[in-house]
Amino acid sequence: MRSIVTSAQALALPLCALAALPGCSPSEEEGEAIATAQQVAEGQAAASPSSAPAPDGFAATAWRTLAADGARYTTYLDQDGTYRDLRNGDPWQTGEWTYADGEDGKRLCLRPDADTGIERCWEPDRMRGDMMRLEGETGTLIELESVEYVLPSAKSSDASDDPA
Repeated sequence: MRSIVTSAQALALPLCALAALPGCSPSEEEGEAIATAQQVAEGQAAASPSSAPAPDGFAATAWRTLAADGARYTTYLDQDGTYRDLRNGDPWQTGEWTYADGEDGKRLCLRPDADTGIERCWEPDRMRGDMMRLEGETGTLIELESVEYVLPSAKSSDASDDPA
């Protein structure tokens, strides 16, 4: 499975996404569906000795994941500490993100603006090409694909969210 986020779902992902990166899942059912599909994909892609460490910083990066239902979530981590999630190219969720050392190491956390959103934190693993796995606080694993970052002022004509 790919994408932040949104994470939106898992980091939402995001990176909720960042699942996507869903760090702020709109519903537990949606988050569970993404986690299940991502756990299956995760089992097929073991880290190799040639993998690179996770990025030192996430500002001005974007991450995509593909949900079990086929929805694409893309999470944009902006330099001002905010994030934007797109679902199939349409605005879906916004919030704040942080990346800092915690008791268990570096954590990428997403907190949605929505009153019903739940802050979710993820521990990044090593990069394998443009893919990165993250582990949630409950042991949920997600895999994100690094995609082109688009500034917030740019109108969303993100071709990377179009089905290929």
